[in-house]
Amino acid sequence: MSYNGPVMATPSEGQPYDQLELVAAVREESVSPEVAALLVARDARPGLDVSAELGRIDELAAPLEGLGRSTKDPLDQAAALAAHLHGTLGFYGNESAYYDVRNSYLDEVLRRRTGIPITLCIVYAAVGRRAGVAVDGIGFPGHFLARVGGENGVLVDPFHQGESLERPALRRLARRVLGNRPLRPEHTAPVSLRPLVVRMLLNLKRVHENHSDHARALVVTDRLVDLTDSVLFRRDRGIHALALGAHAQAATDLEAYLEGAPADASDRGMVAAALKRATAAVSWS
Repeated sequence: MSYNGPVMATPSEGQPYDQLELVAAVREESVSPEVAALLVARDARPGLDVSAELGRIDELAAPLEGLGRSTKDPLDQAAALAAHLHGTLGFYGNESAYYDVRNSYLDEVLRRRTGIPITLCIVYAAVGRRAGVAVDGIGFPGHFLARVGGENGVLVDPFHQGESLERPALRRLARRVLGNRPLRPEHTAPVSLRPLVVRMLLNLKRVHENHSDHARALVVTDRLVDLTDSVLFRRDRGIHALALGAHAQAATDLEAYLEGAPADASDRGMVAAALKRATAAVSWS
């Protein structure tokens, strides 16, 4: 999720933040990761003031101004970020309520100073860039990480107080998360904006579905359809639409899934039954 653009410049062609649409901004990569994360949060709360939240990040980062000029050593930069964010400001990984939906909304993470790995990494990157320090998001499977100091920098875990993940610690994390699967180079490679946002949306989708919140799950899944063009998300959007009584939309999505899914997909029977219910409801309306 590297972003080298201006810290507070408005997006493409001077468009105000309140006019930005999430999918278009992500597809064009015209915004920083923190702006994209705030647009995700704005989906849930349309009145969210993106500019005000960015101003809050500016205030959090102000004490680190010039850090990137005062030291070029990635270990020193990572230590300074950790001391400030976790020590002075009190950010921490929310282990006790990991699946609290607020952990996935950046404005709530900034307010409550707690979150999950991916949102805390976005805080690291946003504060780091304002301090002149390169911080990349690393899409490690199951546990997002950050890299401080550029290509030859150090991996850190913002969820665990900015712990430095040198090879022994990284291997321990890999064993815990990957099991018997080998650690591969792509596991520690920086991610671009679209996969970052997709991963955020998947987290939200999982939380909403676990609470049977079909309305919010539908909004999130709609974004996933637009960002990935995956028939799996067409299926899921159709299921949520059906649960909400949007039968025509459900029928369109479920039919599209059956047309695009493999012939031996294990859920074809379930989806076909759901499609039958949707089309029957449309015919009666």
